[in-house]
Amino acid sequence: MSKLTKEQLAEVQEYIQSLPEEEREPKLKEIMTQFEEQTPQCPFCLMSEGKIQTTRVYEDESFLAVLEINPVNKGHTILFTKRHIKSFGDFNDLEIENIGKIMKKLSVSVSKFGEGINIIDSEGKLSGQRFEHFTINFIPRIKDDNVKIGWQGKPSNEEELNKVRELIIEGIPKDKPKVVSTPIDEEKLKREFSKFKKNLP
Repeated sequence: MSKLTKEQLAEVQEYIQSLPEEEREPKLKEIMTQFEEQTPQCPFCLMSEGKIQTTRVYEDESFLAVLEINPVNKGHTILFTKRHIKSFGDFNDLEIENIGKIMKKLSVSVSKFGEGINIIDSEGKLSGQRFEHFTINFIPRIKDDNVKIGWQGKPSNEEELNKVRELIIEGIPKDKPKVVSTPIDEEKLKREFSKFKKNLP
């Protein structure tokens, strides 16, 4: 949002205070939207819409996979949702059903470009996610390719591991109970309807 000067803020405040109370909030919102900077469009959404040229290797209703234009190694592919979402946790049921199958197909194909493969989902700035759009990178690995993916673990103990275990278990979202539909007993329905009709005046 563009910054207002102190004088501009004072003028806006004075003007808002001069309005009837019920008009103040809507008018303030209207004024403030005039100072909002336009949010840059997400490049992955633009790719999905065909507004950025890509080399597509896979596409369906929900997903698109393209070759990385600055590949780490030959065959480096990016899979992403056409719908703008930030993380795996935002997937809908259809996307969840399909992504495993798509990942399997792409991993088989892309792994032919190397002697191994990294399949990476990075979520959040600290993980290296550059844009707030869910993506998975498929990176074929070759000897001495200078790709550095790794970490140095720190020792833990049983007490700490158990505490973390409990926190993870508590944080796992619960599945919604499935609605079990019972088959309709047509004969019973007919009998009940006959009784109902007899009791009509």
